[in-house]
Amino acid sequence: VAAKKADFNAWAEKFHIDPVLARILRNRGLTSEAEVGKFLNGRLEDCYSPWLLKDMEAAVEAILEAVEQGLRIRVIGDYDVDGICSAYILTKGLQILGAGADTAIPHRIHDGYGLNDHLIEEARADGIGMIVTCDNGIAAAPQIALANSYGIRVVVTDHHEVPLGEDGEELLPPADAIVNPKQGGCPYPFKGICGGVVAYKVVQALYEACNIPMGEWEAMLEFAAIATVGDVMRLQDENRILVRLGLRQMAGTRSMGLRKLVEACGLDIRELTAYHIGFVLGPCLNASGRLQTAKLALELLLCEEEGAALQMAEKLRELNEERKAMTQK
Repeated sequence: VAAKKADFNAWAEKFHIDPVLARILRNRGLTSEAEVGKFLNGRLEDCYSPWLLKDMEAAVEAILEAVEQGLRIRVIGDYDVDGICSAYILTKGLQILGAGADTAIPHRIHDGYGLNDHLIEEARADGIGMIVTCDNGIAAAPQIALANSYGIRVVVTDHHEVPLGEDGEELLPPADAIVNPKQGGCPYPFKGICGGVVAYKVVQALYEACNIPMGEWEAMLEFAAIATVGDVMRLQDENRILVRLGLRQMAGTRSMGLRKLVEACGLDIRELTAYHIGFVLGPCLNASGRLQTAKLALELLLCEEEGAALQMAEKLRELNEERKAMTQK
């Protein structure tokens, strides 16, 4: 056990915690009362500004220009829980802005991970004017160049490592804007956010730029929380705040699909913990991408009709049971 020094009794008294817990927090690297306060009682206002992400201004400008021009916007996500939640957040966020936005999620078997030529050709055939990626795109330079050649603008939102060339230089794709805390020169203070949180920050910045009430943005908080736990991100810094507040908010979620999924899994939406996201709800959302298509999970989250949402939720639960049986076999 580390023996780092601090006034544990003072911390215990100020924050109403046991001195043992105060010592644990110090051993984990928290050195000031401000850090302890943020860890224990962090608020949304304690999270970092989305404008600290490199290229955020360029991304917001490009997206709003596309909306103003009436371009069809396609959000392209990924088939895991982070990609599904990211796609939900961006699609819903863009639709509230008045954009003609739809979503495509790659098929695990037919498409593989991330952007591919087939998805770009589909977008061209469908008359798409802009692609916004989420949880992918940072390594898709050839595909984004292909999109550009067709006159399709691309904004990348991602959280994966940037590919490097032989001499160590970053190989960034030729997009209108790249929002990824892992890219060089990005001043964002916490690099450990998932694709869902990057998408959440993009929507926050868009709404701030358009003076849309922040209640619309805050309503997506539970999906940033699900993505964070589902993608096994460290529950530190702002991730901890987003997950804690997101769990609390789920009891009043506006998403009929999320409500019905919780119900289908036999859970009480007022008592959800990170365990339930990581080992019950997350695997159900993941199962559709593993055995069929992740579009089912996204359709569930976007669904507003109770009967249809219940049917899709039951289907996801059954797919997850099937996945578990196959894994055991």
